[in-house]
Amino acid sequence: METQRILMRSLAVVVIASVIWTITADAEEVKSCCTKVSTAEVTDPIISLRMQRESLPCVKAVM
Repeated sequence: METQRILMRSLAVVVIASVIWTITADAEEVKSCCTKVSTAEVTDPIISLRMQRESLPCVKAVM
């Protein structure tokens, strides 16, 4: 009975640690974005575009 209790506590600690690690890993994820712009002429065909809002370190840009 005591062994079962210790095993359950150990399992609970592992599950809690895994959840904390997962949450922390997601919080540290760096999103890729444009941090500077160019005024170079676009010569390739544009097949799609996306607007990027300014949110440091990202700059306002059309991608």
